[in-house]
Amino acid sequence: MTQTTFAITSAGKLVQDIHPLVAHHLLVVGQTGSGKTTSTLSLLDQLQRTNYTTIIFDPTGEYSKLPNSVIYKLGKNAYLEAGQLSAHQLREALQISGSPLLNAKLSQAINALRIQQNLVQSNQPYVKIGVPIADYQKQLARLSNWSRSFAPQQLAEQLIEEFVIPYPDERADYSLLGQQYDRPTINREWNAIATIRQRLVSEAFRVLFDPEPHPGVFKTELNFVIKMFLEHRSSHRTLVIDLSKLKQYEESQRVVISLLLKNLLADRLQVPNNFPVNIVLDEAHRYLPQDEQQLADNGIFQVLREGRKVGLSMTLTTQSPLDLPARLRSQFANLLLHHLTSPEELSSLAITDGIDLREISRLSTGEAILLLANTPQRKIKVNLPKWWENNHDGNEENGD
Repeated sequence: MTQTTFAITSAGKLVQDIHPLVAHHLLVVGQTGSGKTTSTLSLLDQLQRTNYTTIIFDPTGEYSKLPNSVIYKLGKNAYLEAGQLSAHQLREALQISGSPLLNAKLSQAINALRIQQNLVQSNQPYVKIGVPIADYQKQLARLSNWSRSFAPQQLAEQLIEEFVIPYPDERADYSLLGQQYDRPTINREWNAIATIRQRLVSEAFRVLFDPEPHPGVFKTELNFVIKMFLEHRSSHRTLVIDLSKLKQYEESQRVVISLLLKNLLADRLQVPNNFPVNIVLDEAHRYLPQDEQQLADNGIFQVLREGRKVGLSMTLTTQSPLDLPARLRSQFANLLLHHLTSPEELSSLAITDGIDLREISRLSTGEAILLLANTPQRKIKVNLPKWWENNHDGNEENGD
């Protein structure tokens, strides 16, 4: 059934005002086929109708079907500026591991390439042999936030330039960065350097950073796009950040989503809170760190913990609440519960006291229990968006 309202309760009342659903963080839970994705699409449709600014992080490309969306697809019409990432984040995004020495050298290599691009106007490696330390330190001091960009495709070559040392005899000049290559150390680190060189020509690297010129093709940096949506209320349009080209690189997706959300939060903290923004992420458990100790540094968790004070709310979907860390589950004041059968899943959600597991387990596709902060629970049937019938045949039920 398609309607212009979000849902209808079991008592036959229409759920027309959907703003209370996103006034706090909303968790949408349900097994595969229970209708949680379609419920999210219906909610997005209603938010769009009311001109509520929404930003969707779409790892699969599934939300490109939402009408009236502004879609930026990483690797097609959008890219990520490598300078937005720290050396640690860059290693994670490209799935690079190395010795502590190599990791430290990677940070130095990034700074050297920043000097080359922003001060020297060159995309070639910075050759350090014979360069006075004082001159190099002056160049480093000239770098600032505006000069974060660098040529990431040169990282492997620049790493070699970082392994320079003085001569081992009386010719040594300790005022220089180096006088010769430290070949024994380079040889020990060679496998890792070769791996980095291989990653820099991989598809994941090209999708992320798009280092090659494309005459006639205009691409936009993703952080810039998000910042524009944060500062200017959209007119019945939804921003979709399509990361589907990284589907087979889940670790890279995790790093990118975390980074974009941290930057989004930082931007919102710096500008006046003129209007609320809802952020949507499907199957959020896939993009959280495996080690719960790393959760505090994750962008999803940071927005959940700090976003409400600057008008940011999150709508996350997941098949099982047990897939989410307990510290993250506790951030949700609103729940939309679809079909569940596990008592452990239900008890893991702190605000589900009084919910009958038998009722949850008997929910059909598209049915859900809606729990809002300080509001009695309601059983609802989510309506399909009105545009749904134009994109699906009449026999298709609610989706995942």
